Amino acid sequence: MHKIITKKRKTNFLLPSGLRCLANLPTVNISAGCIHNCVYCYTKGYSIYPGDNIIEIYENMAQRITDEIKRKRKKPVAIYFCPSCDPFQPIPQIQQTTFDVMKSILESGIGVQFVTKGKINDIFFELFERYNSKMAGQIGLISNDDNILNIIEPGAAIAQERLDQLEKLVKIGVKMSVRCDPIIHNITDNDEQLEDLFLAVSKAGCKEVAVSFLFLRRAIVSSLKKNIADSKLLYKMLEPFSEGVNLSIGLKNSTGKMLPLEIRKASIERIKKIADNYGIKIHICGCKNSDITNESCYITRDIEIHQGSLFSY
Repeated sequence: MHKIITKKRKTNFLLPSGLRCLANLPTVNISAGCIHNCVYCYTKGYSIYPGDNIIEIYENMAQRITDEIKRKRKKPVAIYFCPSCDPFQPIPQIQQTTFDVMKSILESGIGVQFVTKGKINDIFFELFERYNSKMAGQIGLISNDDNILNIIEPGAAIAQERLDQLEKLVKIGVKMSVRCDPIIHNITDNDEQLEDLFLAVSKAGCKEVAVSFLFLRRAIVSSLKKNIADSKLLYKMLEPFSEGVNLSIGLKNSTGKMLPLEIRKASIERIKKIADNYGIKIHICGCKNSDITNESCYITRDIEIHQGSLFSY
């Protein structure tokens, strides 16, 4: 069971992100907390995280964001949904709020970019097709195996639902890619898992996949131990980190424990080789793998804008 709390908010909704891959766009969170309850979610360690299965929704978001945009001296090219939650959680109030906010933004001439592991309500597809030149999205999918997803991402959409809407979005002209993040070593990065995933992604008409690996913080480890009942599976997830390294993950003074460099390098080579068999280009997240690459994971697309103007009033 989940609990929804409606709150008033005095501060702005459109905010900058400290992540390099999001540095060019203002971002917005539709809620605090997320019903998908992904066990690896880094937001569980945030001071504003309301707790598992508690969702905070803010009043009058569409009008407030419209007013914020009107006050800007220069409009952003696009707005990104959502760095700390999912805009398409299976809650009618969230889906309607997301629709109202996105519609208002698109009608004002500003683009919308998003990432989701949720099931997108049918009302969005007509809107997205109408504004497809201003749209870009990523479908989060770490595996095509629902047995794994039910443990790791218990509240998110099943794999086939995500693949079906990926195909639909590609067909209506939305620029799409898949976000395979986090890859979980020894669980989702074996050859059979990768072959199955990339075959399904290719069949959906998508040819770009962004990749990164699970990283650990105290709150994430606590979440894994709390939510994964299978002790053998939990050990299989955590044991490779015994020789892990602490790396910046793209935020100021923010680090996470990553897999050893050798494991990530070897895994990346296998991933690229298998993906190439299906005509898929792999992008490695440089924010979380700075010891390997400075590449972008393409969480945002084709943004060329002077960063200093994004948040000026």
